Amino acid sequence: MEQTDWASGMSRTIAGEVRRHRRARGMSAQNLADRCAELGITSLPRSVIANLENGRRGNVTFAEVLVLAAALDVAPAVLAFPVGHAEAVEYLPGQSAPPLDALDWFNGAGRDDDSALALLLQHRNLERRIRGHYRRIWDTAKHGEPDGPEAQAAREVAEELTAQLREVRAEIQSRGLVLPPSAGLDVDAG
Repeated sequence: MEQTDWASGMSRTIAGEVRRHRRARGMSAQNLADRCAELGITSLPRSVIANLENGRRGNVTFAEVLVLAAALDVAPAVLAFPVGHAEAVEYLPGQSAPPLDALDWFNGAGRDDDSALALLLQHRNLERRIRGHYRRIWDTAKHGEPDGPEAQAAREVAEELTAQLREVRAEIQSRGLVLPPSAGLDVDAG
């Protein structure tokens, strides 16, 4: 498929998903246009949305996808990669994949490289895991076993993950990247 055919196909997919999500929310094209204007983009009046959905407008900008997604309360990538509504999508010219795989590619999930994205995703994952273990400790304490084996195991894992998070934070700083806030976890000490 030629690049222009692919780009047109991607725009048609986005337009179809805008229509699907708009209708699922019981929104009219005017409601969607009004919501887009509230979000700060006035280049999407009802007539443009109708033309996009009906194929009379053959392109949609990335900025418009972001605003449309926010107005529809969906992830922007879902408009391009209709997870649950298509078996495969052509996410690049001549390259197809199941929508969920394309969405993962778009989001950078599963990257094993040492890019800033991979490092910051690792940071976020560690924070989530630490919070989960602290939740387990809290739950066992609420049920009367604050020093039981389950709480102790969760404490040990949380401490190990916190040490890993400190290493990741040190690497982020050493690269001169923006250090995420510690989100209430005591990771900057130690």
